[in-house]
Amino acid sequence: MTKILLITNKQDYTTDFVVKRLKKTEVDFYRLNTEEIGQSCFITLDFLKNAFRLYDKNLNQEFDLLSFTSVYFRRPELPEIPSEGLTPEEQMFVKAEHNQFIEGLYKLLRNAYWISPIDAIKRAENKIYQLSLAQELGFAIPESLITNEAADFRKFCHDKECIVKPIMSGQIGWPEMHEVVFTSSLEHTPDDEEIASCPSYLQRQIEKVYDIRLTIVGQKAFAVAIDSQINAETRIDWRKGENLLPHRKIELPHSLIRKCQKMLSVLELQYGAFDFILDKFGNHYFLEVNPNGQWAWIECQTGYDISGAIVNQLIKGSYDKCI
Repeated sequence: MTKILLITNKQDYTTDFVVKRLKKTEVDFYRLNTEEIGQSCFITLDFLKNAFRLYDKNLNQEFDLLSFTSVYFRRPELPEIPSEGLTPEEQMFVKAEHNQFIEGLYKLLRNAYWISPIDAIKRAENKIYQLSLAQELGFAIPESLITNEAADFRKFCHDKECIVKPIMSGQIGWPEMHEVVFTSSLEHTPDDEEIASCPSYLQRQIEKVYDIRLTIVGQKAFAVAIDSQINAETRIDWRKGENLLPHRKIELPHSLIRKCQKMLSVLELQYGAFDFILDKFGNHYFLEVNPNGQWAWIECQTGYDISGAIVNQLIKGSYDKCI
């Protein structure tokens, strides 16, 4: 019997869509908001009795963790660590203990079907690996250079318009604020010391018709064109604008979708959110794949049943694991 565990946090809007879809089925599921561990959610791992239990105080319900057959891994967060009576070092220790506790929980569920396995997500998040793999699989990619060598930086940029982008997610966080480093045009060349101090991810700037987000769940593909060129602030990075850009359903070449599915297979992922750009000559350039990207806004804008595809994949994966 299929039983689904959703691992996320209370504010995760995307998982709300999966919950809504699951409520229309007869499938048992539980949403674990990990920041509630120690607040309303309590976990006991009894290795003597081989009993691994989760108790939800709000629901007054207990769950056998090993009874879950499928897991949807989204956006877990660590519980808030109380500061009263603890030194900063002790707070760091408690935070690390919580992190290992939750990571251990994932390992206990290793025999379930995952969208997607955490280790696979972590490997796939590396953009250098993505770019290398995309080239190996035959995707068109922009001319790219990642360097902290000033001479190579200047040589790459001297005869072309370039963009600069973060190697990681681009998120910068502090306790009381949060910023995002967007992909931007390279307006001036840093000095040699600045170049040496941090690796730079550079690409030739391509004149594009629009951006493309291709969301793949198992064998289901959902492609949209994002009209990023209608606003000056979104022409380089479509995420930068304050207002949501128009999205429309499009058909992509089957060969391109097959390459994306092959990439997910190599990455051992069941889900991927691919970003491409289309240039004026009809070429599709691979930019990156987010192994755990959001998709709810696409479902709202286009009517694509991505939540249904995820639920069906969780059910199918659970069934396939059992036979």
